[in-house]
Amino acid sequence: MAERGDIAERKQSRDLDSLRRDTATAARLLKQAKMDELHKELELTKAHLDYAESRLSGDSTESE
Repeated sequence: MAERGDIAERKQSRDLDSLRRDTATAARLLKQAKMDELHKELELTKAHLDYAESRLSGDSTESE
């Protein structure tokens, strides 16, 4: 039969492993969220540059 200290040590080890996995999961989710935000900003910037380029080339699609 396992000693009481051995059982407590294994439980603590499992708890620490669980916390490490949770931390890694949270870090991955935060990184993904940041990447999505950056992607949206990049697409918006690209649209602004495309618009500016079309205006500079005289291909304005707006009615003036």
